[in-house]
Parts: sequence; C-alpha cells; structure tokens
Amino acid sequence: TLVAYEAVARPRRTTSTKELTPGLIVAQVDDRFVRAVGRLLQLLDDPVALRVLGDSRLRELLFTLIEGEAGSLMRRTLGGAHDISQVVTYLRENLSQPLTVDDLARRAGMSRAVFHRRFKAATSFSPLQFIKALRLSHASMQIAGGEAVGQAAAAVGYTSASQFSREFRRQFGESPKRWAKTAAGSPPDVQAAVG
Repeated sequence: TLVAYEAVARPRRTTSTKELTPGLIVAQVDDRFVRAVGRLLQLLDDPVALRVLGDSRLRELLFTLIEGEAGSLMRRTLGGAHDISQVVTYLRENLSQPLTVDDLARRAGMSRAVFHRRFKAATSFSPLQFIKALRLSHASMQIAGGEAVGQAAAAVGYTSASQFSREFRRQFGESPKRWAKTAAGSPPDVQAAVG
C-alpha cells in the first residue's frame, strides 16, 4: 500500500499517455536499489540494529524502487486509482443522496468521459451500475437485518417503491418482501402458507 500510495503521489516524470493494464510489473533494477537491498540484508545479523534501523532501511528500499523504472510504470498504471477510491468512499457515505455522474466526475477532478473510463477500469462497473449495485446491496443487508422494506429503500436513496422492488428483483432474483422472509429464517413458501 505504501509503495502504491507513494508511486501515485510522486510527480510524474513521463509524458507517455499509453494506458497500461494492471498486473505484474517487470522493470530493471539499478545500482541504488541493489545497494539498498544490501544495507537492509546486513541488518539481519544484528537484532538491535534491525529493530532500530529496519523501518528506515525498508523505506529507503521502497524509495529507490519508486524512483526507478518500476515507479514510473506504477504511476502510469495506478495514476487515477486514488481519485476513484475517494469517490467510492463518498458514494458509500452518501447513498441516500441524489448522485450523478457529472457530480462524481467533478469530485474526482476529471471530465465525465475520463471519469467514466477510469471508474470502469477500477471497478469493472460503470458509475451508474456501481451506484445501483451498492444501493441494492446495502438495502438487502438492512432488510435481512429486519428493517422494513420501505425504510431500507429510502435509506439508500430510492423514492419509488416500485422502482426499488423491480431493481431489487432483477439484482437478487426475488422481491424485497420475499428476501425479508427468507432472511427471517423460514423458507418463503412455508411463511406464505402459514400466513
């Protein structure tokens, strides 16, 4: 996490706009990196030195990695991930509010088209699909926890009960009421027969 954060936060030195597919990064290591590894390994023979200097030597190693070719590749690969993660956090905290792609793009400091592309690359969902899935998932947990269907729908931003029910059924394969009965511990058909 530290490497990814620092790689993204460091100023970009490359002018390449080529998008890279996330995955394994293979890069040349330089002499600075090799020397930093050597200094870290020397500490393994001295427990006191390892305790006192270990974190700083590890940080030095990560810094040399980030400064080299691998850091440049990581910055190009992960450049927009931090902005998208902040938007996802915002979404989770504001499910009951009206949410638009334009507002989210502004929040991320991107154009609508760039935001849409980066969001889909990071989450595999379009922004609207993600919002709907997040709302329905949160509502399903509330319903399973005993909250009334209407309250759960309103808590995640639905103003139309029929729209909520339709989208819930499409997402989970059953109505919210049936979901609640199943979550209560009785199979839905037995619950309906009893009354």
